[in-house]
Amino acid sequence: MSIELTSKEELERVLSSDEPVVIEYYDPDEKGSKIFSEVVKELGKVADSRLIFCRINVKEHSALAEGIEETPALRVFYKRNVIFEQRGCFGDPKLDLMVLRRGIRAVFESIRLSLKI
Repeated sequence: MSIELTSKEELERVLSSDEPVVIEYYDPDEKGSKIFSEVVKELGKVADSRLIFCRINVKEHSALAEGIEETPALRVFYKRNVIFEQRGCFGDPKLDLMVLRRGIRAVFESIRLSLKI
C-alpha cells in the first residue's frame, strides 16, 4: 500500500524515517504513469515490509516534486538522500519491474542494506 503525499509536512515526516522510502511521482492523466503505478504496486507486494512506499501526484502537488521533469518517475531515499532514481518507463510492466528490482537491489547491496526488493 502506498501513502499519497499531499503536503511538505507529510513528505518531511516520511523522509525523516530510518527506513528507505520509495516515492513514485505520477501524472494521473498519463498512460505511462498508469502502467508504471501498477509496476510499483507489484514491487510493493514483494518488497521488504520495512520499505515505505509513497506517491506524489505531480499535477496537484508540483511543489513536492522538486527536480522531477517527467513522469513517471521513482526515487528511493535513505537517510534523506536520493540513493536511486528512475525516470520514465519502458511501457512493459515485466521489464519495468525487473529493471526497478535490479537497480534498487544493486544500490541496497552497495550501501550494505539487507532488504528484500
